[in-house]
Amino acid sequence: MKENRGRLAVILAGGLGTRLRGVVSDVPKALAPIAGRPFLDWLLTMLSCRGITKILLLLGYGADKIMAFVEDGSKWNLKATYSLEKEPLDKGGALRNALPYIDEGTFFFMNGDTLLDMDLGEMFDFHVDKRAKLTIAARPWKDLTRVDPLKVDEESKVVSFGEKNVPPEEGGFWLVNGGFYVVDRDIVEELPLRRLSWEKEVVPQLVRRGVVYSFRSGGYFIDIGVPEDYFKAQREIPYILGS
Repeated sequence: MKENRGRLAVILAGGLGTRLRGVVSDVPKALAPIAGRPFLDWLLTMLSCRGITKILLLLGYGADKIMAFVEDGSKWNLKATYSLEKEPLDKGGALRNALPYIDEGTFFFMNGDTLLDMDLGEMFDFHVDKRAKLTIAARPWKDLTRVDPLKVDEESKVVSFGEKNVPPEEGGFWLVNGGFYVVDRDIVEELPLRRLSWEKEVVPQLVRRGVVYSFRSGGYFIDIGVPEDYFKAQREIPYILGS
């Protein structure tokens, strides 16, 4: 990773986790236990190992519990700050609300209930080299359930996002959104401060402007947002990230 670049990760961790309530009801989704450790512990450990030095957590539901767990971030060799929502703002609105705390011109942005293990430095440098405003980590996937497919051109520029009629690639796989982004701060400055969907409003608008690129990743991915994948994470995360 290039010097002094790509050190900040902004993490959305304010969701209610309604689909997990049947199995995890006493803590926010980001703190759901995975093999005896909160999911956020695994995520922050991975980010620290990949060169991240600062995190900004976007919080709403369960903010006190998450702040009590993370504290200043030093247990992961990270510097932690927080942005709190007074009311639900959705993903795009939460990011815009956090703008005063974003002290980097370009940063990583992700969900607090998903994990994509990849080379962050390579993705960041790709973003800079393409002069992108937004880069999406994309992964091959076998179906379009709960995912947003991407269509890209020969330069890896995203030409459509979330359109379910995109044909699969050779081998029967689609290229889909991995929920992990590199973002230029100036596009956040343009957003209205209101409830705002990132995937349905912000990203499609940027795609139409021609400033979004796709970085393909084959790294391990998990989203613990539904019980089936939450139980799968209990086995897979310690095996893949335990070292």
